[in-house]
Amino acid sequence: MVPVTEMSTQYEVEMIGQDFVTEPIKVDHIQMFGHGVFETMRVFKWDIPLLCYHLRRIHEHSKKIHIQTDSRSLRERIDNFVSRIRQAFSGSGILRLIVMSTGSLGGYRIDKTCEPTYIISYRSLPVEPVAMPLNGIKMRVCDYRLPLNPVLSGMKHLNRLDQILARAEWDDQFDDGIMLDQNELVVETTFGNVFFLSSSGWVTPLINQCGVEGVMRSLLIKKIMPALSESVDIRKVELYEIKKCSEWFVCNAVRGIMPVSSLSPDLSWTIGEKTKKLRRELSNLYPCYI
Repeated sequence: MVPVTEMSTQYEVEMIGQDFVTEPIKVDHIQMFGHGVFETMRVFKWDIPLLCYHLRRIHEHSKKIHIQTDSRSLRERIDNFVSRIRQAFSGSGILRLIVMSTGSLGGYRIDKTCEPTYIISYRSLPVEPVAMPLNGIKMRVCDYRLPLNPVLSGMKHLNRLDQILARAEWDDQFDDGIMLDQNELVVETTFGNVFFLSSSGWVTPLINQCGVEGVMRSLLIKKIMPALSESVDIRKVELYEIKKCSEWFVCNAVRGIMPVSSLSPDLSWTIGEKTKKLRRELSNLYPCYI
């Protein structure tokens, strides 16, 4: 079975602009660093359950970094891409949309009116379901500290060097790592957002100085938790709070809710009833997260 965080990153088919490319892996590193934003979406039976959330975020974040997009055009491009590949690939997979600026006027100056380049990629999930370990995921605290940048905070831009450096700290011993900022506050993990249960209800770190404001995080805060009458406090979080909590989980738009079973070197948890309740509600609304 493929480990929870280590699926193949080679996309099987890719379109740059309006043209398919025959060897997608060759452009993978080029496209992931630069002036742009991206979304990674779960595909289930050729449906993209959280597409509206992804499109809203990529449109808003593109605007912040002076890239002009149109939500309707983005959706049409994705629909066209899916319709052209659905006969050749499994309908259960991961779709990635990248929006990049291509309007250079020399040096760092950009042409803000230039049409961006769109890259859409797809990869199938393995035939066997890729599920988290039955008893939860194993965590560590990253040594790397996220730099503070309130202008880019919340944004899923293409410059992910912070996450690359943090993830390079371990091999296969752990599934993910908690990322702290320069003030030693909890922000996120290398691939998701954090929620933990305190004595007064659910808490998730405030994303206003650095980090990514994930689509699944937003869905849980705005829809899933209110539906279950669960309160959630969005505030600054210190690491000791997570170490003392009764249950916690990591979430993202590909995996859904991933309960945590351990934090190195010696802390452990069982999957809590509140977390199970959230997972059931999420899977009832979106069966791909079962």
